[in-house]
Amino acid sequence: MRRGKLIGLGVGPGDPELLTVRAVRILEAAQVVAFVAAAGRASPARETAAVHLRPGTRELVAVLPAGADAAATSRAYGQLATGIVGELGQGHDVVFLCEGDPLLHGTFAHLIERLGTRFECVVVPGITGFAAAAAARLWPLALRDQALAIVPASLPARRLEAIFKDVDRAVVVRIGRNLGKVRQALLACRMAKGAILVEGGGGPETRARPLDEAGEAPVAPGAVVLAAREPPTAGERG
Repeated sequence: MRRGKLIGLGVGPGDPELLTVRAVRILEAAQVVAFVAAAGRASPARETAAVHLRPGTRELVAVLPAGADAAATSRAYGQLATGIVGELGQGHDVVFLCEGDPLLHGTFAHLIERLGTRFECVVVPGITGFAAAAAARLWPLALRDQALAIVPASLPARRLEAIFKDVDRAVVVRIGRNLGKVRQALLACRMAKGAILVEGGGGPETRARPLDEAGEAPVAPGAVVLAAREPPTAGERG
């Protein structure tokens, strides 16, 4: 019997119009999709893909607990992996829906760790949230020989500063409640001036504002900060 194929499918930053042509084709043919969702919330990846799913498509979901309960999270992924293995063993392809790109800070890595090489696996890249944010602001991610860092805001403040000091431009992702820490690290490294907070999935609802006007409140999921090093002063150039 043919064994099924596991497909890690990037659905982009949240705007259905930013799905790739290949992603749409795979979604329209999918028999089984899998995804994760936070407890009490809909899955953003599932919502983005919804318009392209056929009636009757089977859905496997891992509901992740609120908070940092590592054991409960591991159990949820384990149960999802068991369901996926069951489908693959019956010869059914399973399309795992991933926000952004499957291999950049994505949940698909958890499945790769659990399933290893037991089944055929392919990845369909997706547009990242920071690429959509940069496009919305016409903000070059890097010019010529500039160094760019893509950094999760959850890192300790000292490590953030160490990274910022060593690059020309930075994209800060997974911000959540860390906006104040990010702002202070950018200030310490002369990258706060002109920094932008961008919220939204790349569509018409995308909102951008200067970081120094953003306050301290938690930001929307998928928000990113775009920052660049300030040019040297006349004294520093001399």
